[in-house]
Amino acid sequence: MKQKRKVAIICSIGAIIAIVFGISYALFSEILLGEKHYVLENNGLKIYLDESKHEENIHIENMFPTLDKDGMKNTAYQFSLVNESPVDLEYTIYLKEEQIENKTPSNFIRYHYTRDRDDIKITRTITENIKNESYYLESGIIASNTSYHYTLRIWLDYNADNSAMNTSYSVHLEIDATQTSGVYKEAILQGTDPVLTENLIPVIIEDSGVVRKADINEKWYSYEEKIWANAVVLTDKTITYKENEQIPEENIESYFVWIPRYKYKIFNDTIYSGLTTIENRVQEIEIAFENKEMQPSDGTKKDSWLTHPAFTTFDSNGFWIGKFESGYKGATTSSSSEINSNDSTKLIIKPNAYSWRNISVGNAFKVSYDYLREEDSHMAKNSEWGAVAYLQHSKYGSMTSVRNNNNSSLKTGYASVEEPTIGFSATSVAQNLFGAESSITLPYHTETGYLASTTGNISGIYDMSGGSWEHVAGYNTKATTTSDKSNITNVYKDFFTNDVWKVYYDRYSNDSGEIVKYEIGLLGDATREMGPFGGVKDTDTVVRNRTSWYGDLAHSVSNTHPWFERGGSYNNGSAAGVFAFSREEGQAHQNITFRVVLTPQ
Repeated sequence: MKQKRKVAIICSIGAIIAIVFGISYALFSEILLGEKHYVLENNGLKIYLDESKHEENIHIENMFPTLDKDGMKNTAYQFSLVNESPVDLEYTIYLKEEQIENKTPSNFIRYHYTRDRDDIKITRTITENIKNESYYLESGIIASNTSYHYTLRIWLDYNADNSAMNTSYSVHLEIDATQTSGVYKEAILQGTDPVLTENLIPVIIEDSGVVRKADINEKWYSYEEKIWANAVVLTDKTITYKENEQIPEENIESYFVWIPRYKYKIFNDTIYSGLTTIENRVQEIEIAFENKEMQPSDGTKKDSWLTHPAFTTFDSNGFWIGKFESGYKGATTSSSSEINSNDSTKLIIKPNAYSWRNISVGNAFKVSYDYLREEDSHMAKNSEWGAVAYLQHSKYGSMTSVRNNNNSSLKTGYASVEEPTIGFSATSVAQNLFGAESSITLPYHTETGYLASTTGNISGIYDMSGGSWEHVAGYNTKATTTSDKSNITNVYKDFFTNDVWKVYYDRYSNDSGEIVKYEIGLLGDATREMGPFGGVKDTDTVVRNRTSWYGDLAHSVSNTHPWFERGGSYNNGSAAGVFAFSREEGQAHQNITFRVVLTPQ
C-alpha cells in the first residue's frame, strides 16, 4: 500500500471550513483565496464546498439550547464529493473541532446530516460527543463517475447546562480517500462487501453449475443486478487455484452466499388478536445497505427504519449462509443421511446431496458451531433466516414466491417443474399440507432450478422453500416441557444459563399453546411482520395456519413446542415457502435438517 499524502484547501477570509483528503497516487496542494465556490481536482476526483448559499460557515456563536425539531431547521451546510476518476475510492469523513477560545463543550453538540446519490439517501443523527478532537461521520466506497451530495446541521443540545451557553462552536471537515487497491467493491453496498478469509474462496458459478475461482480485482458480484456473492470451502485446502480456474466439484466441501448488512423500513407493526379476513399485502421490502460504522437505525413503528437485528447482534458487516441445506458426507441414500450425531466432519453443503436429517436441535447446533470456529460458524438463527427472506423480497432479490424443492428423495438444490397452486377447498389444503408433491423435479443449474433460488438465478440461496424443514435457533423461553427433547442441554449443560450462548439464538415469550400468535414474533425474523396477510380460505373459513405471505404455513412457537423451524417440506406444496414457519419440540425428525451461518469479522 502506498503511503497516503494529505492535501488541504484553506478557505477565504474568515472561513473556518477546511477539506482534507489523502490520495495514494499523487500529491497536490493549493491555497484558494477570495472565492465562494471551491473545487479541487486531481486525477478526476473533485471535492466541492459551496458557501454561496450560506451567510456563515459551520460555526455557531451565542448558542442557546435547541430542541431537535428546531435544530433540524437550521441552515444546512452543503458540500459534495465527486469521483470522476477511472477507479473507485475508499473514503472517510470526519468532523474536527477548531481551536477557539470560550468554546462550547462538544458533548453538548448534536448534529445531523443527509447524503444523496440518485435514489439513495442516508440520514444519521449523532448524539455522542466528538472524541479525540475528531469524530467519524461516515465511510464507504465512492464508485467511478459517482457524486455524493451532503447537507449538515449542528445545534446545541436542549439539555445543555449553563457552561455551554453564550459560547462558540466550530468544526471543519476532513476527508481521507485512498484508491481501493484494485479490489472490486460495489458502491451500493456502502462498505458491506463480502468478508473473505483463507477458508473462503470467492467463486463465480456459471449457469451450467461450473465453479471458477473469482478474480476479486474484477466484478464478481452485483447486488444491484441481483447477483449475490458466493464462496466455497475446499475439501483439500492445500490446493491453490488461479483466478478464473475451474474448481472441481469433488474438491468443494461447502458453498456459502454473502448477506450484506442492511437496514429496512418496517412495513407492519400491528398486533393481532384474531383473524377474520384475508388481506393479501405481499409487497416489496425496502432496504438500504449500511456498514457497521454507521449509526444503527432503531425504528420500532411502521415506516421507520431498523438496522436488521441479525447484523447488530454480532456487530458484523454481513454473514455467509449455506447456499443449500446441510448434507451428510458419504450418504448415498436418503435414509443413510438420517444420523443423529454431532460430528462436524460429516457436514457438507452442496447441490444434489442428501440433506442431513433426523438430527436434534442440540446436535445440529454443535455441528454448526464446531464446523469453522475461526469464522464464528453457528446454526442459522430465526432472525438470520429473516434477514435472507427480506433481502430476497427486496429489489435486490427475486421478489416473488420462491419455487419449492419437491424432490421426494430429499436432495438439495432441486425445483418443482410446476408452481404449486394454492388450494381453496378443505381437500386441496389437506393435500398441500400433507403430501401433494409432484414427481417431476429439476436441479439448481437449470432454467427451472433458478426459480428455486432467492435471486431467480444461480447466484442465490436454495432449499428455503420445500426440501426439508430446517431447525433454526429460535426458542420460546416460556416452554413448559419437562424434558429437553432438543438435546441442547445434554450437549451444552449451561446453554440457557450462560450469557455466552445468547447471541446464538433468538428468544421468544409465549405462555400459550395458540397455533398462530404473530405478536410474539420479533421484528426482522419474517414471522411477526408477515401476517395475517396471505391466508388461504376453505369456502368462507380462513385456514389460520396458512396466513403468512403467499399462503405459507404459519405455526407460532408455544409453551409445548418451543423451537422454530422454517421453510416447509418437499410435500407441503404451496404451503412451503421462504415465509413459512412452524414449531417443534426440537427432537430429531426424519424430515428436519439445518443450515449453517458464518460471521467472520
